[in-house]
Amino acid sequence: MPQSCSKQWQRRRNFLAACTTVFSILILYTSFDPVPAGEEIPLRSRADLSPIIPEVPVPLPVRISTEAESSGAAAVEENAVVRQQDTSDAQPVSVVDGAMLNSLDTIKFCNLLLKDGADFLRGIERYSVKFHREERIDGDLKAPQSISMKVQHQPVFAVYMRWDNGERGRQLLYSDAYDDKCMVVKFGGFKKLLPALKIDPHCANAKAESRYPVTQAGILGMLNQITEHRDRDLKRGYGVTCRRLEDQVFDERQCYSFLIRYDDAQLSETYRKSLILVDSRHHIPLLVRNFTWATDAEHLSEEELDSATLIENYSFTGFDPERELVAEDFSRSNPTYRM
Repeated sequence: MPQSCSKQWQRRRNFLAACTTVFSILILYTSFDPVPAGEEIPLRSRADLSPIIPEVPVPLPVRISTEAESSGAAAVEENAVVRQQDTSDAQPVSVVDGAMLNSLDTIKFCNLLLKDGADFLRGIERYSVKFHREERIDGDLKAPQSISMKVQHQPVFAVYMRWDNGERGRQLLYSDAYDDKCMVVKFGGFKKLLPALKIDPHCANAKAESRYPVTQAGILGMLNQITEHRDRDLKRGYGVTCRRLEDQVFDERQCYSFLIRYDDAQLSETYRKSLILVDSRHHIPLLVRNFTWATDAEHLSEEELDSATLIENYSFTGFDPERELVAEDFSRSNPTYRM
């Protein structure tokens, strides 16, 4: 008789465990938009964007302009041979030390800053920052999210994220230290009692939640995305206008401001315009606003067009490379995470 009761209890435990697993999977699928990021359709919602930067071009610093000219001369000359009629249309930014700086010079200047910022970030073992994101997926602008992040660059890449709004308390942990290469997600809100789930960061559900995988999370990941686009712009040498705008203060940090515009969607399928703020001290991007193309923009003002075509709105605040973080902050066994 005791043996029979034991078997019944074991079957009940297995049944409850199976039910919990199935319920967790159902929650997973209902918590993520099933449409992969990047599939753009006619826009159906608009962002409430207020212009924060006047589009008035200003001169580049003398020291940097000289570096940009010397390091970019070969690339500009090569592009001029391939497409001379297009590079001649580049809009000049300013005259500094008697030299006319066009869009390619300004792109080179922006890239010099960012690649220096990349070296700075790679030299940091760990840092904390608050990440703010607003993304358009499948034509719908998702609700803004504020996420507290801990990022590790050495000895392996790892990131811990905790949502501060929306599904408040939601957690995500990813580390290259684990062989399964999965991210662990612990839901917040009323779903916080559910067990944590391991998810492939490149699966359809993950892509529906964010335009970029968690493997590219953090300031360095965004920086690399920006420089890849700027490198392509320089290699092509035409069809893009880049202006340095008036410096801005963002999150109490002095920032360089850049505005990039593409001539048409054949040159940049996703992005029509980009606004970038780069910290003047560490040369890292603190704000990036990207705008896509619209099919019915004929009667829209510039402000209305930007509001209707915002596709990515990212910013970082409270960047703290001095915060004392340890390996346990990026461990699945951290008792405070309850994963």
